[in-house]
Amino acid sequence: MNEFEQLRRDPVSRRAFLRRMSAAGLGVAAASLFAGCSSGGTYPAPSGPFDPSQPDFDATNFPGIPGRSINEVVLNYALTLEILEADLYRQALNLASGRDVNAALAAGVPAPGSTGPYAQTVGNGSIASSLAPAAFLYLVQYAYVEAAHRDFLRVALQSLGAPVAAANPNGYTATFGTDLGTILELIYAVEETGVRAYLGAAPFMSFASAADKNLVQTAVAIHSTEARHSAAVAYVLGKSAGPVYSLPGVSAGRRVTDGAAAPNAAPFSDNTFQYFSNPPVVLSAVRPFLK
Repeated sequence: MNEFEQLRRDPVSRRAFLRRMSAAGLGVAAASLFAGCSSGGTYPAPSGPFDPSQPDFDATNFPGIPGRSINEVVLNYALTLEILEADLYRQALNLASGRDVNAALAAGVPAPGSTGPYAQTVGNGSIASSLAPAAFLYLVQYAYVEAAHRDFLRVALQSLGAPVAAANPNGYTATFGTDLGTILELIYAVEETGVRAYLGAAPFMSFASAADKNLVQTAVAIHSTEARHSAAVAYVLGKSAGPVYSLPGVSAGRRVTDGAAAPNAAPFSDNTFQYFSNPPVVLSAVRPFLK
């Protein structure tokens, strides 16, 4: 029995799953998934990300990402990134709390405003002492949200009977610093990559049916959460948390309106709300994290 069927048939497991999705801002999407989707069938999962044994629906834009339709490919692309992000958050949290880097995420989602069983054991680094408690809280809370994103996408794909991207068999590796500031600097770079990845993949999705629209809504909901994570982490690191303007004769400040999305390539402009990265660019950036 696959994970989706277990969740459908077991009210206790289903309630726990929905609580996790609600914590990640995806409660409505999760509820509609159970209400409107059948479990479909099972589909052989690839052995890892960018698996050449799986047929490519779009080998140009999404090389090695499985799927029978463009929307399934985009969701698997998102899942590939969320698996990586969840694992790097887990490693970062373990390092910041003095745990074994390979330790699993502690069971149970910490209550809002709580760090649960985790406590900071490393120095603050570049983070102001007044912001360090919030910075560590973000690290804890977001680690669980990224795990929820990963699990939600897996269940969504399983519900469609779609191929499901698997974690890298050898795991993931990253060079973290030894204090909270440098640990979060790497997490910030990963979050920014994720935000730009979602924006860059959005134009590929199909709106042909009501089901397609639900999948697009799910992707946009996760993109929104990733963007908030990025802004919050930027804030505690002393970086700009949002779009600014810098015009001749005008004092720099926050923009009233947003500029158009633009590719993640120079020259950059403060008047652009968000840069996007095309899927091949993102996949190339992700490869160094694979062991």
